[in-house]
Amino acid sequence: MSVFTHPACSGCGAAVEMGWELVQDFEGLQLKTVKLENREGLERAQQCGIKTIPTMIIYRGEDECERMVGLPKKKDLEESLKRYLD
Repeated sequence: MSVFTHPACSGCGAAVEMGWELVQDFEGLQLKTVKLENREGLERAQQCGIKTIPTMIIYRGEDECERMVGLPKKKDLEESLKRYLD
């Protein structure tokens, strides 16, 4: 799962924290934080078509399964992860 963030984003810290909590609950889940404050992060966001932050993308292998724009409810994110990772 990737979380696209920026320091000026009020909900981004909570999104990253939620992601790290869920890494503990889902075996095999990996979290990558993509920071839009540097060139690499900006390029990755552009490649993925990110328009709003925070944005969380769930992957299965290299394939994007689901994208959540804004700060999702933890329960909604858990349900999505169960669909794709279990």
